[in-house]
Amino acid sequence: MELISYLPYYMREYREINEIMSAEEREFAVLRKETEGCASNFFIDTADENGIKRFEKMLGIQSGTDESLDYRRFRLKAKLTESRTNVINILDSIVSDGGWTVEYDSENYRLEVILDLENKNYMDEVYEALDRAIPANIELKCSILHTTHRVLSKYRHSQLKGYRHSELQNIV
Repeated sequence: MELISYLPYYMREYREINEIMSAEEREFAVLRKETEGCASNFFIDTADENGIKRFEKMLGIQSGTDESLDYRRFRLKAKLTESRTNVINILDSIVSDGGWTVEYDSENYRLEVILDLENKNYMDEVYEALDRAIPANIELKCSILHTTHRVLSKYRHSQLKGYRHSELQNIV
């Protein structure tokens, strides 16, 4: 709504008043946009660049210049869940859609976590969160789920020849 509509009718006809209201309208538009964005910065999932930067500062996280906003969100979630001791809760909260498998060998004190992730950096963050949460006498191994021959066997060689081996291996 325009600011001029708040004035009495007799004041709306003055050119000076119209110019003042027009200038103030631009300032109010900027202010309105900033206040609407403020509420989205309360949550990691909806925060913009400034909101993520604020969360990182509060948690003492240094971000690199080449890191994506999604990766920074992921790292924040990993950091916030590290205080939990339940491995399943940690994985559920930072790895979406149940994209993980856990194998625990209680006789040899080994915990293996296989993640359905596309980026090794994400795996490193999950490893650090789990490493802080599990007891020190348990050996932790994290790996990324790679595409197996069984998955690719339904495709012909002519369909796959445009891809490198590493690309096919890391398709999630």
